[in-house]
Amino acid sequence: MAERKRSNDGTQETEKFVSDTETPSQGGRAGGDLQKDVGTQDAERRAEKGDDGITRVTGEDKRNHGEAS
Repeated sequence: MAERKRSNDGTQETEKFVSDTETPSQGGRAGGDLQKDVGTQDAERRAEKGDDGITRVTGEDKRNHGEAS
């Protein structure tokens, strides 16, 4: 665990970094069929080939999900 350092002038800087805004709930995969499918393709490729390359959305992926390519 990191060692905590106390300020020499007695100020508390925590309030500068902590906000009262509510954090979002779980994002999940709902409604993201295109993203879910591309992520699945990437996971399958990495499992089969061990390739750590970048997986991008292709025009074929967009057409399969009813989006304009």
